[in-house]
Amino acid sequence: MALKIFAKECTNNHPPTQWLVNVNRKTGVFYLNNLIADDLGLEKGGKGLLAYDDETKEWLVAFGDDLPGFSLRKLSNHDYKDRLCFAGAKAVHTILNEIKAQRAATFVISKRPKVIDGRNWYRILTKKPQRIN
Repeated sequence: MALKIFAKECTNNHPPTQWLVNVNRKTGVFYLNNLIADDLGLEKGGKGLLAYDDETKEWLVAFGDDLPGFSLRKLSNHDYKDRLCFAGAKAVHTILNEIKAQRAATFVISKRPKVIDGRNWYRILTKKPQRIN
């Protein structure tokens, strides 16, 4: 029998290509991947605002310094690059209850914003989660 070894040195580490958000019930926090922060120029101290559109049944998120939303915080990941996150326990529980997730889920965030009242809102694609716990 010939074994083909897939050691750490042999794997291709590709940078992320999708904007992802991890929603965690225990902490009540939205964790953004670094691609979102880099593409939108988000920094610690900015704000994240969540909204639900009753007509389209979509969850939306907006970012900016002038919003009445939740403060973006840095999450230190030991040897990994710091990530941004923001609290929003009520929205976390509502989203996770909709998809019947017990602990957490990961969703794609649309890169094409909807402009509503002059503000860019990005859809959180909750219909097809990337991962559910």
